[in-house]
Amino acid sequence: MQKKIVVIWLLFSMLFLAGLLIFCSNFPDLVESVYTRGFYAFIAGMLSPILAKLPFSLSEISLYAAILFALFWLERGIRRRRFRRTLLELLAGVATILLWFYLAWGLNYLRPPLTEQLHLSKTKIDSLTLRENFLWSIDQANTAWHPVAPWNLSSLDEEIEKNYAAVVADLNLPSIEGRWPPKFLLVPGVLDYTLTSGIFGPFFHEVHLNSHLLPLELPFVLAHEKAHGRGLARESEASFIALLVCWRSENAALHYSAYFSLLGHFRARYHGFADADTLRRFIRPEIIDDIAAVWARYEKYQGPLAEFSHRSYDFYLRANQVEGGVENYSDVVDLVIKWRERPEKDFMQF
Repeated sequence: MQKKIVVIWLLFSMLFLAGLLIFCSNFPDLVESVYTRGFYAFIAGMLSPILAKLPFSLSEISLYAAILFALFWLERGIRRRRFRRTLLELLAGVATILLWFYLAWGLNYLRPPLTEQLHLSKTKIDSLTLRENFLWSIDQANTAWHPVAPWNLSSLDEEIEKNYAAVVADLNLPSIEGRWPPKFLLVPGVLDYTLTSGIFGPFFHEVHLNSHLLPLELPFVLAHEKAHGRGLARESEASFIALLVCWRSENAALHYSAYFSLLGHFRARYHGFADADTLRRFIRPEIIDDIAAVWARYEKYQGPLAEFSHRSYDFYLRANQVEGGVENYSDVVDLVIKWRERPEKDFMQF
């Protein structure tokens, strides 16, 4: 009887999830109005303030517990020679986790693109426009350069939250009443060896930062992960909103953190052009030193695990209809260019 229940639940959950994803893929506006601004806003507003009170990451603890339980359950099934039934039970568990992932956050991937919500141009960026904006990003980063001291995370969190409220109101994006203070992992190597600066835990709505981030990286990474908490699933869109939030602040260090990150995306996008090295020479020496410091942090952890993580995340993004996979990060360049070109320049111009 128990095996029958497991099979029924496995079939039901997978069929329900497949039907839900197919339906939502065809009705993004409905996802926006019913899910993101309705169900998701309720879940985030209810769950995140509770988890924010925990001094540790429930997402991390649950990950380790799930892995240990799966190994224990598999060993138990093999020992009792019930491999097929054990496999079905583990698959049913995976199906349950997937179902909660999409209900708790993942359906945000199927919202209308931010270009539509902000009425930005859909034309393709040509090489001349890219070059002009690359030079603009260099000039802005050079002007914004600022030595960044270690942060008081509580004060930084409050500053970013304050600016989020203003940006969301200006853009008429859903106001998700959540609470996402930064947390650090008990095992920081999980982020180090996967070359991850930060991560949003969709199961329990927690924001995590790599404990080895440089002070100049912290503001933008924190703002980026908070954007995920507010339902911006695509990496480029989370980065774009994070830029606006940092630039909205009067704190010069937040400005520089945002321009430093954007400059990195422009450098990556312009890589391969004949004059790329020539343009990079316009970057002021202090920023070159900052780039080298960030690269030195990454270089220590390069290896097979980082490569596996990169490929896995690329597959994950593509599976969730994010065009380009991990290359979607650099699409923030397109959003910034189109934002600068928009005809209405009465607010939040940069």
